[in-house]
Amino acid sequence: MFFATFPQEEGAKKLAKKCKKTRFFLQKKFDKTKKSVIMVSMNNRLRNSEKITMDVIARNLEVSKTTVSRAISGKGRVGRETRDRVLKYIESLGYKPNSMASALAGSKTYNIGVVIPDTDERGGAPFFKDCLVGVTEASARRDYDTVLAVISDGNYGNLERLVNGRRVDGVVLTRGDKNGSMAAYLRSHEMPFVLIGRDSQDGVYQIDSDQKDGCCELTAKMLKESPNGVALMAGPKEMDIERLRYEGYAQAFLLAGRKVDQNLVFWDSEKRLDACLDALLKSEVRCVACSDDLLCLKLMGALKQRGFSVPEQMKVVSFFDSEDLEKSEVPVTSLHVDTKALSQQAGDLLIDVLDGKNPDMRNFAKCSVLYRSSFRNSAV
Repeated sequence: MFFATFPQEEGAKKLAKKCKKTRFFLQKKFDKTKKSVIMVSMNNRLRNSEKITMDVIARNLEVSKTTVSRAISGKGRVGRETRDRVLKYIESLGYKPNSMASALAGSKTYNIGVVIPDTDERGGAPFFKDCLVGVTEASARRDYDTVLAVISDGNYGNLERLVNGRRVDGVVLTRGDKNGSMAAYLRSHEMPFVLIGRDSQDGVYQIDSDQKDGCCELTAKMLKESPNGVALMAGPKEMDIERLRYEGYAQAFLLAGRKVDQNLVFWDSEKRLDACLDALLKSEVRCVACSDDLLCLKLMGALKQRGFSVPEQMKVVSFFDSEDLEKSEVPVTSLHVDTKALSQQAGDLLIDVLDGKNPDMRNFAKCSVLYRSSFRNSAV
């Protein structure tokens, strides 16, 4: 029911004329309102017939979910024309963009943080580059973007800005830290994350190459070719990866029914390479495995300086492959990990977690042995 009021001093004739005009105006207003009610009713039926999600909006507008999220949140790069089209569509459904931003998008950014260390560690750059590329490719396939956070020892400022500002939905750690403080920080802020590597703590989603089995396989191949045994040039004993590679090395001896000669296991050998090489050359062993590519290249150089040829006088392998080993003067047989594929799996694992799936906490990717000139398996 509509009401109209007029000043008391107007005469009856004027009042009647006014009322006639008012009835006409109100009838038009009613008809227009009626149409609006019908339009809203239709929109309500549309809303009730299909749950309105970012997927639905993205599909109907033929844009990505990331674009929809950025348009309604006002964060991130999106063209004005596209943003206006998204907001107009949202309003046509009876929503206000501000309420849509909180009720529909929530804190979802469709961004994945990738954390890499700011390190001058030689040989590390290609690994972390492949990690970034792999996670980015996996994220793009599932309509996410990646944000890079570079950190240094004890300084997680870039990571903290991403987490505290809720600029990402989850994080991929390309390497853990010694005391697990990064993982503890992410847990305390309820930020989902996946570690590329291994963590002995429960409740950490992680993925790593199956280093132990790979090292066991390669050492076993060498033992078949070397009746006198196989030496090991290893890194610092306190590093998890070094101990893991040693476990694979030792398992090969166990499976072959042989004992490891601990005098030929040289821990932290890079710092005392000449002394380790002296001890190796005094023995009858002419097969040696190096725990990583950099150590292997140093050993190859030292052998050359002493007049020893590879593989004729010393067979050499590496438990970690790199382009430098492939292109060295004598290409080195190595344990190969497809870092990019591994990182793609890490990205998929994190997005599965974000999607509410229940993936395995511990995941492993197979390694493969690439045989080159420094050691040829006779069965190959």
